[in-house]
Amino acid sequence: MLRWFSESTSKIKKKLRLHWIPRERIRRLKRLCSKLSIGIKDYRLLDRAFTHTSSLERPGRYEEAYERLEFLGDSILNASIAYLLYSNHPSLTEGGLSSLRSSLVDEKTLSGVSFELHLLDYVNLGKGETLSDPRAREKVAADVLEALIGVIFLENGFEKALKFVKGILGDEIELRIKSGTRDYKTQLQKLSVSRYKEYPVYQVLREIGPDHNKIFEVVVNVHNKYTATAKGRTKKEAEQNAAEIVLKQMK
Repeated sequence: MLRWFSESTSKIKKKLRLHWIPRERIRRLKRLCSKLSIGIKDYRLLDRAFTHTSSLERPGRYEEAYERLEFLGDSILNASIAYLLYSNHPSLTEGGLSSLRSSLVDEKTLSGVSFELHLLDYVNLGKGETLSDPRAREKVAADVLEALIGVIFLENGFEKALKFVKGILGDEIELRIKSGTRDYKTQLQKLSVSRYKEYPVYQVLREIGPDHNKIFEVVVNVHNKYTATAKGRTKKEAEQNAAEIVLKQMK
């Protein structure tokens, strides 16, 4: 199966019409690959993963933007998460597997990962496009992460894409498995969206202590009405603790 994937990706890449990009852009993309520990040979393909439709010189040529790579990456991401959950957590039921996978591939989770990787710094935008709207920023952040996964798959095959997904979401998977019904962030997100049609907003206030023993202090805000501050050994733990406090305020 993996061999079929490898052969198929080679055929797909031959059909792509890739554009020329400046040397400085290539240098930036190389630094990104080094930071993420991913091997990419075709930087034109990688550049496409960060090309927003607003930047297209020829309107209507949507194959030159990231949407198709996003579509591919979304499928690879779902398959990777499904494989990781199925392989590593045999006690989870089908319903539990589906529910957990859905929460891991939702826009809020993916945009959070994308923000941590600073992927928006590499997006090609058209003149006048600023992504100043928080909702638009979250969507584009999640989209380019999926497009990047699509590129990794085309360049290196499913195993490398799986390794990348495990690297960026492995800790989150384990955190949610351990928290179980105590996944306060997911509970708060669902309550906030159902009540106010908006996501909770988390912000790191400060990081205390040395790198090997750091404490994170995080604040969460819902609809500018409910807010709480909490600490944790990791940013995600602090967010969970803050979400738990706000949940109690809202219920």
